[in-house]
Amino acid sequence: MTKRLKQKKYFYLQTPTKATTKNNTLTQVRIPEFNADHNEIQPFQVPSTVITTTNEITTPRTKRRLQLAETCDSVESTILEHKRMQARKRMAAKRAAATPEEAERQRILARERSAARRATLTQEKAEQQRTLARERSATRRALLTPDEVEQQRATIREINAARRATLTKEEVEQQRILARERSATRRALLTTEEVEQQRSIDREIHAARRATLTPREVEQQRSLAVGRSMAKRATATPIEAEEQQVLARERTAARRAARVSEEAKQQQTVAYKTTRLQKTVKQKQTVMKRKPNQD
Repeated sequence: MTKRLKQKKYFYLQTPTKATTKNNTLTQVRIPEFNADHNEIQPFQVPSTVITTTNEITTPRTKRRLQLAETCDSVESTILEHKRMQARKRMAAKRAAATPEEAERQRILARERSAARRATLTQEKAEQQRTLARERSATRRALLTPDEVEQQRATIREINAARRATLTKEEVEQQRILARERSATRRALLTTEEVEQQRSIDREIHAARRATLTPREVEQQRSLAVGRSMAKRATATPIEAEEQQVLARERTAARRAARVSEEAKQQQTVAYKTTRLQKTVKQKQTVMKRKPNQD
């Protein structure tokens, strides 16, 4: 019985064959046979060592491709920067060669173009453009030396002074109104922390500028400020004058409140220190009094 089972098992494991004649010779050909276990498609088994993701491929060819892509990107960025620098130089040379009337005409056209571009933008896009411009200017300033920064400020002051000299009184007033509106909208979008940060930065800038001035220049600045304020008061209507006075009072009150709070803090710290000192002195005195009694 066991012999027959063994034979049967061997028979099932064997591949069946069929006799065929090829070139007048009888040969046995294997016939494939599929049992019930092979009805489902068996997936092609791949060892885990062979499976590698595309990210983990570190062949020399892929490395070369990655390096080539990086170098191409860096070359493109350098080419773009070089083109921008050349364009800036060309524009500077053109401005230097142009007459004052031509330069003013070019500025007016540029302002009109920028105004038309801004008019088509939404508020979000306009804010994005402003933030990008600020970041670009910040990165540009970070790369400059202190002497170059001071030189840029001096040139900007000269340009602004020359522009103001060519403007009429009405245009100057319009420019001031527009600047006030821009600053007001910018302040309205800022948080309290950002406003305080801006004020501290402005104070530092003004302090640094005042430190570089000579006593004569300081006196000139004061006289100019007094003249400006007098001219503003003379041209202002009674309502505007009242508004200005109210704003000045609010500013002074806020300044005084800040000073009072700082002074109060200082006084509190001084009082705390004095009380601590008094307590320590009293403790020492009591200790010194007890020592003779113990002896």
